[in-house]
Amino acid sequence: CSTPLILGLGAAPCAENSMGNSQAKGDSNKVAQQELLRLSWRIACSDLVHKVAQFEKGESDASDDSKETIDISSLKVVDDNGIVSLKAGPLDLESFHGEFMGAYFKFCPDIKKKFPQEHILVARMIQSAITRLVKGKDDLKKLTSTFANSHRHYDLTKEHFDGFGMALVQTIQKRLGKLGTIQLIQIWKKVTSRLTDELHAAYSKAHGRLATAG
Repeated sequence: CSTPLILGLGAAPCAENSMGNSQAKGDSNKVAQQELLRLSWRIACSDLVHKVAQFEKGESDASDDSKETIDISSLKVVDDNGIVSLKAGPLDLESFHGEFMGAYFKFCPDIKKKFPQEHILVARMIQSAITRLVKGKDDLKKLTSTFANSHRHYDLTKEHFDGFGMALVQTIQKRLGKLGTIQLIQIWKKVTSRLTDELHAAYSKAHGRLATAG
């Protein structure tokens, strides 16, 4: 569009440009949030924060005679603009899962007897769901449907799903340490709330069909 100059200060932005800029900004913020979630998830599932904490304190679980030397430079990544960031290590789902289950059983102690012996299956389900969410894949229907059909025989309540979400956020926050800022944890709360709401809705539907059929 063409817009006249106003008091020699330059062209006033037209409506179309404003809308376009707003849309571009929204898309940019969404991408940035997804990247933040992706990186923080990898950090939470690794021992990176623990290693950095050890390095800063000069401590190690090893004895003085065999102290582990942590090369902090190996944990850093420098991009083309010279910006330094931390590199997430390999995923350690077993460690993450152990902390998560401990937190979940505190929120919902009655759920423990309903869990399978292979608790790592829960960790894999969490990883699959979170991976889809941090990649910006909005469709969770297949995952929630699979969960609902495999859990429809259990008598689960909304509190079980809420506890699941709270335990997940608490575990992520604990493992992120100082990197878990208020803003970042708020984003994680929003993401996990959406996940547990969709899981609960799918479960309720499947459980209801089972009750009707019975």
